[in-house]
Amino acid sequence: MTALTALDTKKKGGGVSADLLKLLALVSMTIDHYAAIVIYNGNLYGFSTEYHEMAIATAEGKHLMQLYHIFRTIGRLAFPIFAFLLTEGFIHTKDRKKYFFRVLLMAIFSEVPFDLCLYNQWYNFSAQNIGFTLSLGIAAMYFMKKFRRKSILKWTSVLICAALAELLRCDYGALGIFLIASLYNFRKEKALRIASGMFFSISLSLANFGAAALSFIPIFFYNGEKGRIPLGRLFYFYYPLHLTLFYLLIYFGAKITA
Repeated sequence: MTALTALDTKKKGGGVSADLLKLLALVSMTIDHYAAIVIYNGNLYGFSTEYHEMAIATAEGKHLMQLYHIFRTIGRLAFPIFAFLLTEGFIHTKDRKKYFFRVLLMAIFSEVPFDLCLYNQWYNFSAQNIGFTLSLGIAAMYFMKKFRRKSILKWTSVLICAALAELLRCDYGALGIFLIASLYNFRKEKALRIASGMFFSISLSLANFGAAALSFIPIFFYNGEKGRIPLGRLFYFYYPLHLTLFYLLIYFGAKITA
């Protein structure tokens, strides 16, 4: 079996479906956010520098910090998988504008719980949630398709979307847009798609030993099928809801222990 055949996303039978990839990404993301929100902001930080210094000085605090780093490393798998699925969704959707606005609407509804989880504030413009990154990724793919015969305009559009991701301080920034653009650009060149995806994923997770590149192991075995797990559009609802739940956990946890 050649490398090209092994990477053939149209191959039927066996392999990893889109739904299974989505489930893996959701689990990875949940573990990551549990670490960042509940363990770190809730148990170890409490939105207070003094509290953090006291917490990490204890034996329990040191154990939680170790757990935090392990969970955050596992969490690096999520974004490359979501980026890959975003490109697949863009390729197969019947209405790309509706696809863009669905993701953008999710981003808007998620921003308040996102800011509460990270900053304990209703609104904070220091960072924007991943939904905005994905929205800009769809915009980048739209212009890549529109200007596919005009290379300068095509890649200028990608650079503009990447610059916006940095300017707006979106999660994963310009590298997140470059990852999405590369996965879309090499959609017909499977080996290059995997290689470029791994390159940008390593760049996105240098602090975690490039762990994000491991997401391309299940992606490598993607079979091009939707799958039988009834996930539908779960991500659009799950993303803001799980952020809200995690914030409520640390909010009421702080009230109980006060």
